[in-house]
Amino acid sequence: MSVKWVVALWGVMCLAGLLTLSVSQLDEFDPQSKLAIALTDVEFEQKFISQLQQQHKLAGQSLVHFSDTNCFCETIAQPHIARLSQNMIDNGFQNIHINISAHPEFASFVPSTPAVAIIGALQELIYFGPYAEGYGCLSGTGLVDAIIPKLNSPAIENSILITDAKGCYCQT
Repeated sequence: MSVKWVVALWGVMCLAGLLTLSVSQLDEFDPQSKLAIALTDVEFEQKFISQLQQQHKLAGQSLVHFSDTNCFCETIAQPHIARLSQNMIDNGFQNIHINISAHPEFASFVPSTPAVAIIGALQELIYFGPYAEGYGCLSGTGLVDAIIPKLNSPAIENSILITDAKGCYCQT
């Protein structure tokens, strides 16, 4: 067998391995439809905001980060989360960090981590779901980033709740 065929075979095997690995790294954000089912409750937003108020006194606009210490995906997404946090502070938001392991009562609302909620000045839910989707959940595939320019405009009339996303997530 010539060296060209060995190198070609090796290249094909490497590509097949990478493809298999990359597909296995994409998880659904709401794989058991926990959030999708919870959203059918007309009082979902009220219950969610009330739970947040009980644990952390919401004052004005807030960015609520949901994490789990055992989730490797959060390590990968950390630069995006840090950039988003600073951007929101610059826009007058407070950052609240909730670890699902320490506050399991939020697991009924949050199907996977890392996740984020944006709460408006009138204590309304603006966004709830993953930070991003895709491989590594990096800022280039950010779901929440598209909303930031619209936060201080009347363009957002309804809550944006994301249940259908695939990326690097850890189930709660």
